[in-house]
Amino acid sequence: MNNALGEKPAPFGAPETTVEPGWGGGFFENGRPRLGGLERPVQFSAARQAVIGALADTIIPPHPDWPTASETDIVAFCGRYITPTGYRNKHFPWADEDSFVAALDKLGQAFVDADATERAKAFEALEKAEDPFFEQIRALVYYGYYSRPEVVLAIRKNVPAGKDYHGPPLPYGYIQSLEPWDDTTLAQANENGSYLETDQVERVDLSKLTWTK
Repeated sequence: MNNALGEKPAPFGAPETTVEPGWGGGFFENGRPRLGGLERPVQFSAARQAVIGALADTIIPPHPDWPTASETDIVAFCGRYITPTGYRNKHFPWADEDSFVAALDKLGQAFVDADATERAKAFEALEKAEDPFFEQIRALVYYGYYSRPEVVLAIRKNVPAGKDYHGPPLPYGYIQSLEPWDDTTLAQANENGSYLETDQVERVDLSKLTWTK
């Protein structure tokens, strides 16, 4: 078996190779993103991983009561949600691999070695320049960080209004707070449920209602 179009699965179910880079179609480019991101994440060199970690700690500064952002697997999260080379950039945060790693390389070791103040200034410069990388990495860090189980636990511990927080509700709802439905419960729901067909719905006359403050 070779790498002919459609013979081997690629990220999100797209073909392994495209007819023309960015024009091969497939589920990756035309369908909804795969739950959990890429099956085979984009890999970063050690130097680029260090830059991502430094960026994460700049966007979410370390605090003793909270997990450190660079230690919450942000690198892997970024790798799962950027568009691999050769595919059209169709999904949020609209970060393609080539541009993303070029931005990491531009910041480079100088950013990693800089202190917190210098890093903040460099990151602010990206925002002022309206560099697309600014919004891409910011979104990836925020979404990655606040979806981590250890951060969910920290929210419950440190935020008064977050005592019963169960993590992000989508796409499955609050799994930890939902009771499983057995066959009997499902059968009862089917028996008791009802609906009106469109042609049975009647307009409600609101003309005689009065509105008072």
